[in-house]
Amino acid sequence: MLTANAQVSIAYSAGYGNYKMDDMHRLFEASLSSMKTQLPPGVRITDKFPGYITHSIDVTYRLKRHEIGLKGTYMTTGGKIAYSDYSGKYHETLTLNGFRVGALYRFHFLRTQIGNLPFSLYGEISPAVTFTGLKYDALLDLPDYDVHETNPNDNVSTDETGFSIQPLIAGQLLVTRNIFISCSAGYDFEFGAKLSTINNQLRVDWSGFRGNLGLGFMF
Repeated sequence: MLTANAQVSIAYSAGYGNYKMDDMHRLFEASLSSMKTQLPPGVRITDKFPGYITHSIDVTYRLKRHEIGLKGTYMTTGGKIAYSDYSGKYHETLTLNGFRVGALYRFHFLRTQIGNLPFSLYGEISPAVTFTGLKYDALLDLPDYDVHETNPNDNVSTDETGFSIQPLIAGQLLVTRNIFISCSAGYDFEFGAKLSTINNQLRVDWSGFRGNLGLGFMF
């Protein structure tokens, strides 16, 4: 069985997250619609804020069934409108990088063994602040239409802050005295920041499914 003594642990996990980003979808669709009359046929949205790999680090203090700590997560996604052929190329790219920093609380509601290895199931709740870095750039190069727009002054970069709460269900297997592996799944509910670059009308929404595999060390 897992020891009842207090323990400090540090863990890294990599996983997958998808993101709601409804306002960002509408922004790109509106942008594409407004540009269609000025660009050749074939311009389309090639990336629409897809899910991607996430990276997390947490540091916790555990006493019996209770565990508290700090957690940081990195997320990224983006959208792209693109066109390219012999006559030239066009792209409009919006890149979003999210840094989620918060607290966590875990309750280990089931402790048992798999073979001779201690195993624990727990629930986790994590409130956090999410810092979003947004970068927008565009390039238009169509020699046949006498259009050349590559002015870097048109680029936009900004940082926004939002809040979230993330419930998870997870399992932890102690494979040696100090090393454990973990697996978790849950959902991140984001109260995203409104973009100051668009008159606070649209918001970045990182809400979505989260799944992770992790490796940790207990001291």
